[in-house]
Amino acid sequence: MKIYKAYKTELDPNNRQKSDFVQSAGAARWAYNWALNKKLSCYAETGRSPNYIELNRELTVLKRTPIDDGGVPWMYEVSKCAPQEAIRAVDRAFDGFFRRCKEGAKEKGFPKFKSKKKGPGSFTLKESIHVSVSRIQLPRLGHIKLKEKNYLPLDGREDIKILSATVSEKAGKWYVSLKVEQEIPDPIPVKEPHVAGVDVGLKDLATTSDGEVFENPKAYVKVQKRLRFLQKEMDRKQKGGKNREKARAKVEKLHQKIVNIRRDNQHKASTAIVKSADVIVIESLNVKGMLKNRHLSKAVTDAGMSEFLRQIEYKAKWAGKQVIKADMWYPSSKTCSSPGCGFINKDLKLKDRSWVCPECGVKHDREFNASFNLKSLAGSSPVSACCPGGADADRIGRVKPLVGQEPNTSLEG
Repeated sequence: MKIYKAYKTELDPNNRQKSDFVQSAGAARWAYNWALNKKLSCYAETGRSPNYIELNRELTVLKRTPIDDGGVPWMYEVSKCAPQEAIRAVDRAFDGFFRRCKEGAKEKGFPKFKSKKKGPGSFTLKESIHVSVSRIQLPRLGHIKLKEKNYLPLDGREDIKILSATVSEKAGKWYVSLKVEQEIPDPIPVKEPHVAGVDVGLKDLATTSDGEVFENPKAYVKVQKRLRFLQKEMDRKQKGGKNREKARAKVEKLHQKIVNIRRDNQHKASTAIVKSADVIVIESLNVKGMLKNRHLSKAVTDAGMSEFLRQIEYKAKWAGKQVIKADMWYPSSKTCSSPGCGFINKDLKLKDRSWVCPECGVKHDREFNASFNLKSLAGSSPVSACCPGGADADRIGRVKPLVGQEPNTSLEG
């Protein structure tokens, strides 16, 4: 089975290579803005926007034109792939915009111009990409040292084909991400699949029906005071000054630390869950609705539940395992999980971490009770455990919503 996968790691460039990175990223940013402006202006005049081939031909002419005549001969100093892939990115941005328009999405995401105020940015290269144990060779950039050895797929592997390499900058550090086409073994059918229900939350990132609890590191909350102090310090500096730029770098570095802690925890938890079960039942959360609640928005953003559930889905697909999504209206936390009971506690509040069922008298822990209810939904799924997805997988657990209940926006199940 073929899959597309990305390997991302930090680079260890010297000063000359950092300057080359900034120049290549600047060329890609210029090409992106130029292509976007061309598409908008041509559509306004003629009702038709040029495609990638037409824009690439025009860019080639500009490269051969002197600077005094409006040309960009400095483009020859970087790899031709950097501006070409930037133009392709404009087409992908418009394709995504039109797709969201057809789907009726509220946030359509019209393509925007890029600014270097947010950092150097990134650029993508293709062809002539070679990887060794401690170095990577990129076109026009030469050999660049890697901070982490033996992580990127080495040259000569028959099961992996390197498609492209994207170099990006975050908080003063440079990273490379390899997009590869990888051949993985086909999944082996399981006669008696192990089923696990996964309840996500704010106190703990995830609680499974197997008794595993994955903590929420709350990376943002722990450094919130420090971040507020650095942001105030940056606001006191004069705009455009070097001291303000130094203060901005400190804020960006702390933000990147928060992202790294959160993402590391998400990957470890999602990998452990996928490895431990053959059928995984997860919730369908209305995260956008949760973010509208000003009392929960900060905690929901800090938990990163959407990204966590997304990781479970694609990792399960790679492993040949099934993911079942409970219906958005399913009250997993409010339903008694005792066999033969099924009482729904309509009065359960978010602050209630445990409750006693008035019908059977069993005391329930909120998270474990929800995970057991989610696990029980797997029995009603017609999808094979070795075939991810399915037409009915998203309709499992459909029940009539409680009066006045929003679709899983308050984490009350």
